[in-house]
Amino acid sequence: MNTPRTYPLPGFLPTSAFATPITPQETANADRMLGKWMSEGRDLEVEVFKAKDRYAARIVWFDCTAPGTPKMSEHFDTENPDPALRSRPWLGMVVVDDLKYDAQKNEWSGGNIYDPNSGHTFRSVVRLTSPQKLVVRGYWGIEFFGKSLNFSRVAR
Repeated sequence: MNTPRTYPLPGFLPTSAFATPITPQETANADRMLGKWMSEGRDLEVEVFKAKDRYAARIVWFDCTAPGTPKMSEHFDTENPDPALRSRPWLGMVVVDDLKYDAQKNEWSGGNIYDPNSGHTFRSVVRLTSPQKLVVRGYWGIEFFGKSLNFSRVAR
């Protein structure tokens, strides 16, 4: 018995039915966290930047004024589990990556946060509590079991 053959429609992707257009307003909302942010303890400054449709943050300054502390240029990623990365400097290191804005939840999630002190990488979610306040939460497994870091926007 011959079974009729079916052919997909040219150029049709099944996932296209689930794609949602991004409006200019959603882009503007997503870009609200771009810029420089100082940690609550005033010992770390990061710069949030956009990488395609995702968001990331790099270290631009950290406090190393305590006696006996090496200069910023002398801190390296020595705790990294990948030996090939242990010689990279902390300054300029991307420590948060792959965040995607969720307009319904008004948060950036799905990303990672890397702790160069321990060499561990955690899942992350970022929320703006005001135009000047940013909360980064790193966690393993579920968000409830995590730690939050608070940042204030650096004046331009």
